[in-house]
Amino acid sequence: MRSSRLVVLSLATAAAVGFTPSAGQAQSATRPFADSWYWGVFGGVTNFATTPGAGNLHTTAPTVGIDWMLTREKFALNIFANQSYFSTTSSIVDVNGGGPLPVGINDMRQVGFSVMIFTPEIKSVKPYVSLGYAFNFVNSAKLGTCAACTQAAADSNATTIVDARAMGKVFANVGAMWVYKRWAPFAQISVMPTQGASDWYINGSGFTTSFAAGIRYNFGSSIDKSW
Repeated sequence: MRSSRLVVLSLATAAAVGFTPSAGQAQSATRPFADSWYWGVFGGVTNFATTPGAGNLHTTAPTVGIDWMLTREKFALNIFANQSYFSTTSSIVDVNGGGPLPVGINDMRQVGFSVMIFTPEIKSVKPYVSLGYAFNFVNSAKLGTCAACTQAAADSNATTIVDARAMGKVFANVGAMWVYKRWAPFAQISVMPTQGASDWYINGSGFTTSFAAGIRYNFGSSIDKSW
């Protein structure tokens, strides 16, 4: 009889251990927000203007990207990369002193970082503002069709055509995240000053603005606790 009781007790204990979440499992579902690594994906649109010789040409481009966020209690470091998809026309100044030369441009990659500052939380929603710097690369640029767009014009402006594809810019954004266990859906709006840039293809009036929505996932602690 005593043996039978011991067997029953052992089985009950094993079952209890099997069905009770371990400390590691419980923590995996509810990792604290602070001192964590988050990886995310997002999509949205980017709005900008170019000057194809005269006036402004406004473009709305679909945008997709990934980001990485290292959190602290009140702020975070965010590193990101994205690409916008478009085909539009801009222009460059002719080095020979002629009028603006139209240039067809396609797509743009952006790699950058920002410091995020969190304002007081509202029911698990973390509003934030951030300031950062982005490196912008227009994927391709080709001299357009016009009276002055001869091969000689293309050759003499070749360096300018290439150089105008890349530009670094400061930007700011505002957004909010809803933190639920390890997940953090978010939405944000970014603003980057680009109006009147004489040495870059994104050179129309106004600012370049982007809207993005996505989700981030907490992959674990950013602090090595083995020390």
